[in-house]
Amino acid sequence: MAAPEGRVEGRCETCGRPVFATRHTRTDYRVDYYTLYSGHGEVTELVGDERTRGQTYVRLYDRFDVTTCADCYRRPEVRAERERRFRPEREAAAETDDA
Repeated sequence: MAAPEGRVEGRCETCGRPVFATRHTRTDYRVDYYTLYSGHGEVTELVGDERTRGQTYVRLYDRFDVTTCADCYRRPEVRAERERRFRPEREAAAETDDA
């Protein structure tokens, strides 16, 4: 698929092509890329008082952006990798269960 013209927003992390801002018209819009905000962190539990339950969250140590063009995003292996990066707590929980 040909890339739309307009302002270049960055490059796809998978194929390296330039990605462009979303283009809007009166009746339609075209999304050319998706950005995932991810990073390295650890699963941490916030302990509540007697009346509230503790919450589990991922404490983020550093952040990085993963940009994927719409063409690459259609590929199942690319979506699977993005999901893995978006849900690091699943991997951490699996490692804890194995220990």
